[in-house]
Amino acid sequence: MSVALEVLLPPFVACLVLTGIHTYLGLHVVSRGVIFVDLALAQIAALGATFAFLLGYDPHGSTGYLYSLTFAFIGAAVFSVSRLKDQRVPQEAIIGITFAVASAAAILIADRAPQGAEFVEAMLTGALLWVPWPTILKTAAIYAGIGLFHWIYRHRFLTLSINPERAAAEGWSVRWWDFLFYMSFGFVITSSVAMAGVLLVFSFLVIPSVIAMIFARNIAARLMIGWIAGTLASMVGLGLSFAYDFPSGPAVVCTFGLALILAAVVRYVMTAERRAVALARVGGGMFAVAAALWIAFSTAALPVPGTAGTAAEAATAVDPAERAAAAIEALATSTGDPPADAIQTLVALGERFHSMMAAGQIEISEAAAQALARPEAGESVTDLLVEVAYHAPDPWVRLRGAQGLLERKELLGIQPLFDLMDSDAPVFLKVQAVEVLRAAAHTDFGYDPQGSVEAQEEALKQWRAWLDVNKAKPLP
Repeated sequence: MSVALEVLLPPFVACLVLTGIHTYLGLHVVSRGVIFVDLALAQIAALGATFAFLLGYDPHGSTGYLYSLTFAFIGAAVFSVSRLKDQRVPQEAIIGITFAVASAAAILIADRAPQGAEFVEAMLTGALLWVPWPTILKTAAIYAGIGLFHWIYRHRFLTLSINPERAAAEGWSVRWWDFLFYMSFGFVITSSVAMAGVLLVFSFLVIPSVIAMIFARNIAARLMIGWIAGTLASMVGLGLSFAYDFPSGPAVVCTFGLALILAAVVRYVMTAERRAVALARVGGGMFAVAAALWIAFSTAALPVPGTAGTAAEAATAVDPAERAAAAIEALATSTGDPPADAIQTLVALGERFHSMMAAGQIEISEAAAQALARPEAGESVTDLLVEVAYHAPDPWVRLRGAQGLLERKELLGIQPLFDLMDSDAPVFLKVQAVEVLRAAAHTDFGYDPQGSVEAQEEALKQWRAWLDVNKAKPLP
């Protein structure tokens, strides 16, 4: 099995699972005119996971899932009650308010938790490339149950979404059936957010459905078009993510956006009375966008304001701690190659670099560690990376230092990753540590950050045995 297939097959299957249920639910959401209910309910589920994270539970474990599900059910109850006959306040306004409050509450809660900012970012963007097979299969089983439930009561749910006046005229309990709809929706969203993140879940729900509604009117045709569009956009987005080292979630979201633009252009040309004129307009628009991008990227090499000044401060400051702090800031704010002067300043500190970091006189940020880890920084930073990988207080910084060592074929980068995997670090950090190890060692001993403690200890035992055997050999 090729590396690309091995890496991309699990997230692609996950995208297929997400596309299947979300396209169907998206047709309901768009028909009801509550476009942002998915975003709001996803954020409420993420709020539940954030609360579990604050209490010390694994947000991807059983307890974290129950917290997310409970919060999602509360949101379902709110949305079912907010659909009133007298719509003085549109339901979409209530949904928007709920989303804003849930987002703010998640930020406040995360502010009280270690690595809270990284957790919030992970809940937004997800970790699609690292989703394990057991999670995919469990999520597919949940979606299958929800799909069966909707198939049995399809007449009720479709009538409520497409023709609510008829449902009220026939005496149905609209609030009760709305609650059942949003409750089933909550089951789906809770599983989806844990796997793909808030932004990607929203894209899976709305964009394939909108593309389908552009081209078709009946439900069957819309479902088919939505499934095809979601599958193709997922394939392209994941391929771009792998080829250009983009974050997988944002890459797929942007691909969905481009797919919607393409669908709108195709529809515009197909329905235009004068197709030649329509094609000319489309071509002119594409040329304008291409010109704007060319101008933007042609000026991207200009120095960022403040970066050059920071590098100069690093070279002229008298106090060693001030020089080191200025050099670290120059690295953190650099957009091109790491500043050579800043690197030389830190390398010249020698052993004092460790003592300054231990005493809290300097603090290495993740951005600075990433700059040091880049191949363009050269081999002179190896000792700095060792210090960062083994002694930086921030686990994310230690991860970047270890990654830089392994990219330089230094086996010293392996032990810090073992330490991270054997710690109480967040699950998504452990996932990244495993991916770095796999990329460097080209082997996998089945370590699952979401698995049992016993299984993790056994996998780490095999990793350490592998290191004992291969520590005298160069990395492949």
